[in-house]
Amino acid sequence: MLIVVGASGGLGSHLVKKMAGDHQIIGTYNNTQPPPDSGARMMHRVDVTDSDSVRRFVREVGGTVERIVLVYMAGISLDGMGHKMKEDIWDRVVQTNLKGCFLMSQAFLPLMREQGWGRIINISSIVGQTGIPGTCAYSASKSGIFGLTRTLAAENVTKGITVNALALGYYDAGMIGVIPPEIQEVIKKKIPMKRFGDPDNLVHAVEFLIKSDYTTGSIINMNGGLF
Repeated sequence: MLIVVGASGGLGSHLVKKMAGDHQIIGTYNNTQPPPDSGARMMHRVDVTDSDSVRRFVREVGGTVERIVLVYMAGISLDGMGHKMKEDIWDRVVQTNLKGCFLMSQAFLPLMREQGWGRIINISSIVGQTGIPGTCAYSASKSGIFGLTRTLAAENVTKGITVNALALGYYDAGMIGVIPPEIQEVIKKKIPMKRFGDPDNLVHAVEFLIKSDYTTGSIINMNGGLF
């Protein structure tokens, strides 16, 4: 069972539609209502920052799922320079991007451990590796996912569970849509491949990590050659 957290976003909805033919999918959303033809078997509204909401979701679906693949894609980006950023903005970004990732993993891991099999795939960002001015909350949250991923991998390595993260660059879907076209062109010039990524690359990577039982604790860079 493929559980996509953040299934209504640009990359999330693409992943669901592309993988629906080969997998049963349960998706979550919060603020953005997913389309009725999303491809998911069920869509649940979940506030990933609220442990009660997360636990309620797991209770609703937990008894019906086996061979759980948890893909955490929920995320927001609220920009601001560190010396000017308001505390509530920092909290919103870190709670959604990092705390939510922890709460979802924590809630599903007992089921995975009981079943002796599981896959956790956390979607992070190159911004968590490079540091870009104006993104202190976003970059800190995405960098935190790397540490969380490696620690959970080490804790569950003998339980048939793998935990990995994908560090994405800039793709033709999702958050790139809010960036003005002229800025997009500047970004493309800095990418060695001189283009944004095809979202199908995400699909291929998720499929690989589902099948691979010897890849865990890895941060896989998917960014067109950016370093």
